[in-house]
Amino acid sequence: MEENQALTNEQLESRLKSLRVKAAITMILTYAAVVGIIIMWFFMGNLVLGLVFLVIAMVFAYFSSKSSSTLKKLLSDNIISSVLKEALGNSVEYNPWGKLNPGSMAFPFDYNKVEGSDHIKAVYNGLNIELGDIELIYEAETVDADGNTEKNSITNFKGQWLICDFGKELSGEVCLSASDKKLRRQHKNDSVEMENENFNNRFLVTANDAQEAYYILTPHMMEYILSMADKSGGDVYMSFQRDGKLHVAVKTGRDFFELGKSNANVEGLRRKFLGELRWFTDMIDTLRVEDALYKKETNV
Repeated sequence: MEENQALTNEQLESRLKSLRVKAAITMILTYAAVVGIIIMWFFMGNLVLGLVFLVIAMVFAYFSSKSSSTLKKLLSDNIISSVLKEALGNSVEYNPWGKLNPGSMAFPFDYNKVEGSDHIKAVYNGLNIELGDIELIYEAETVDADGNTEKNSITNFKGQWLICDFGKELSGEVCLSASDKKLRRQHKNDSVEMENENFNNRFLVTANDAQEAYYILTPHMMEYILSMADKSGGDVYMSFQRDGKLHVAVKTGRDFFELGKSNANVEGLRRKFLGELRWFTDMIDTLRVEDALYKKETNV
């Protein structure tokens, strides 16, 4: 019940700071307990003390997770929900622990596992959109000389993913990827050189039909994408799909709506969260009116 009471900015800031400290301290203690497990089991061979440290690690991990969840809910109820309505309108569904399913994209890495959070679904200016945090992870198992199996996990992408349905067929299927030597080698048969040198240095353009890339990526469109990439805070990937959907992935290395190390100033957080959302809405607003984006109707 207490979570639903209206809080002043000062009360909210105090609670956010307190929860952040609790989450951080219990996480540090969890790591310390894990170190204790390793020392007891593998270096001293003391299984009893190892089990004690295991129980301690589980308890601290539980309290750290609980503090983090409470912090996220507090942000959602008191800041994020109003920010979402201001940026996207009233038709918004938000699940702090939900995830979207990413589409196809030309990446310079492999992944076989997807994690996500902060799943947003909305009707923005008449267009159906999805937006959220995404982690693309590659997991592999290795077997040592003794036959022991070890699972290794590498996070190759952490950032945000937008799916926007423009509601009508696009002029073609074209992908833009952050320029990468490995990716250029992989796509030497379907890469497209554009007439903008700065754009070619920043992005690798791939398409089965080069004319589709030239049609969608007009000089004005390329300049706009370059300017937005400068403001993105990370590597930008885009996929224009013939069925009318645009996918935009930004490798920022962080999650949406993070409290981070800020001083938990409520108005500052609102401005920060609005700025993160408006990068994507500005992209939608600009691209939706580009005539070159859509397939031309032919009269028979």
